[in-house]
Amino acid sequence: MARKAFISTLVIAVALGLFVYFTSTGRALLGRVWGGQQRAANTAITNRVKSAVLLSRRLSAFVIGVDTKDGVVKLTGRVPTEVDKDLAGNVAKDVPEVLRVDNQLQVDPGVMPSEGAARESNRVTDLEIRADLIEKLAKTQGLPGQNVQASVQDRIVTLGGRVETPAQKARAEQLAMSVASVVSVVNRLEVSNPAAAQNETPVAAENELSNRVMFALFKEREDFANVGAIKVTRKDNAVTLTGSVASRAERALAERIAREVDGVKSISNQLSVSSQSK
Repeated sequence: MARKAFISTLVIAVALGLFVYFTSTGRALLGRVWGGQQRAANTAITNRVKSAVLLSRRLSAFVIGVDTKDGVVKLTGRVPTEVDKDLAGNVAKDVPEVLRVDNQLQVDPGVMPSEGAARESNRVTDLEIRADLIEKLAKTQGLPGQNVQASVQDRIVTLGGRVETPAQKARAEQLAMSVASVVSVVNRLEVSNPAAAQNETPVAAENELSNRVMFALFKEREDFANVGAIKVTRKDNAVTLTGSVASRAERALAERIAREVDGVKSISNQLSVSSQSK
C-alpha cells in the first residue's frame, strides 16, 4: 500500500510539473504564485525599513520614501545634509534581507521637517522626558512616596502636587532640570511643612548645598560637553568639584558657577581636563 501511495504521489507531481512547464495556463499560475510571494517579501522589507527610519530622531522629521524590488531598497525624498543622506542609507542597509540600497535622496539645505513629523517628534521627546523624570523621582532618597506629579509640553516640565519640606521641593526641581532635553521647569509643588527648613540637620543642609551647586551646573549644561561627568561634594560650606571636563574653559566655568551659589564659601577645583583637549 505504501508503495502504491508513493507511486501515485510521484505521478501527480510529475503531471503537475508537466502542466506548469508545457502550458501557458500553468506558467501563468506559477507566475502569479511566485509574484505574490515576491510582493509580500518586498512589502515586508519596505515596512521594516520605514520603521527603522522612524526610530531615528534625526530622520523621522523628514519625508523619506521607501520602495523595495527584489530586495533592493530605493530611498527618495529630501534631507538637509549629506550626513542625513548617508545615515538613511546605513539605516536601510542594516535591515535584514536588504540586498542593496539605491539611495536617491536629494540633499537640500533648505528642507524643513514636515509639520506632522515635527509635532510627533516633539511629543515623543516630551513623553521620554516625563518617563525619565518619574524614574529619577522614584529612585531618589527622600522623595519616593511624595505626591509629585509631572507634565511636559515643548520640553518644559511642570511639577505639581505636594511635598513635605522646602528641600524636597527644591530637589524635585533639580532632578527635573537634570533630565536631558529639558529647557525649563515650572515648580508648582506645595510644601506641607514650610518650617522644616529651620530644623534641618547639618548633614541635610550640606546635602542641600551640593544639590544647589549641581542644579546651577545643570542649568548651564549647554555650555558643557557632559555636565553629568562633574561631581560635587561638600564639607561645611566648602565645595569640592571632581570628575572631568572637555576643556580648561569648562573647568573655569564650572568653578565660577559653583562660586556664585548662595552659601558656598570656598571652592576646591579638582576637575581634570580630558587628554584630547589639553
